[in-house]
Amino acid sequence: MEDKLAVNGGKPVLNKKLPPSFPGALMIDENEINQVLEVLKNKSLFRYYGPNLLNKVKKFEEKFSEFIGTSYTLAVSSGTASLFISLKAMGLGEGDKVLVPGYTWISTPLTVVECGAKPVICDIDDSLEIDPASIEEKLSNDDIKAIIPVHMRGAPCRMDKIMKLAHEYQVKVLEDVAQSCGGEFEGKKLGSFGHMGAFSFQLNKIITSGEGGAVTTSNGELYRNAVAFHDVAAFYRDPKNIPPRPGLNFRMDEVRAAILLSQLEKINNIIGKMRKAKEVIKRFAEDSGLTLRKLNDPNGDTGAAIIFIFENVNKAKKFSHALSAEGVPCYRLYDVEKPYDAHIWINWKPVIGDKIIVDDKVGKHVTDILSRSVEITLNPLIELEDAELIGKAIQKVSSHIS
Repeated sequence: MEDKLAVNGGKPVLNKKLPPSFPGALMIDENEINQVLEVLKNKSLFRYYGPNLLNKVKKFEEKFSEFIGTSYTLAVSSGTASLFISLKAMGLGEGDKVLVPGYTWISTPLTVVECGAKPVICDIDDSLEIDPASIEEKLSNDDIKAIIPVHMRGAPCRMDKIMKLAHEYQVKVLEDVAQSCGGEFEGKKLGSFGHMGAFSFQLNKIITSGEGGAVTTSNGELYRNAVAFHDVAAFYRDPKNIPPRPGLNFRMDEVRAAILLSQLEKINNIIGKMRKAKEVIKRFAEDSGLTLRKLNDPNGDTGAAIIFIFENVNKAKKFSHALSAEGVPCYRLYDVEKPYDAHIWINWKPVIGDKIIVDDKVGKHVTDILSRSVEITLNPLIELEDAELIGKAIQKVSSHIS
């Protein structure tokens, strides 16, 4: 292998384009097509009725509950909808304060704001997940109504510590599992720890229907509240079980549920392939002396990404630039020169403004650690030989970065 970096005129380690990072979408085949055609042929696309209703949404909800390990699943129109519906079901409203990590997609704080509540920004630790110590500090110093731990980039939060704190301070927990469907913590599926779980099936996600989401819970009252809010006619459809509460329409349709039924059958295979590729890359990274993001439970990681944390921004910049030139797409998780990434608290301010509550120490630490973090996003079509080449590229670049 040539030692001269590609960024300096050397030969890149990878000469082919790697598959794009759409895990579920890349695995779509005849199974999804046939599921969708079945719905179309029966001319019943709405979840509650039609000329020949197949109940695909209901079937998906049942199978997803079984997979996650909760009593109930409510399929909805998007991941953002799943967060909003869950917060409304929990009774979050005007003036309430909700703990949100400083690193998550903007939907998390935005749905808090849309409920009339205020996002209180928590710090993240070297797992890049919400820091339980920061949660405890906020809970002990403020009147907090709920916590939203977000399982970022395919890996779990410390749900044992979070649930212990939630029980101690009597606050609700809504798990945001948008980026980590199928992940686990200590052998238990993410989305089954909190009072409610929120999932996304948007195109980037581990399984996808293009757009879509799900709410999970084992609490019957919260489930019924969620049903009431996600469908304006829910009470009229089932007045014996659904409370007469005002709602909006965030229903999932039969076509998306049909796709998800097929995708759900593939999720273990998708995650298995990503984990195998990541293990190969990880060995090269560790041999190169790189510091990897801490995993709260390595066995529960989905393998959707591998992230390196550098001691300073300059090294992270050099590494990212050089590795990209070697044919391995990667990026820093926060780049002040690219201010429109909606994953970090500082970039939410133009949209959410002063509704965010963040102290200087937390804010600075979140931006600092993310600016020193470099991610390679993985997917199930990365073959083991590709993973080896990615590892060799990491090894090559690491030997030049000082």
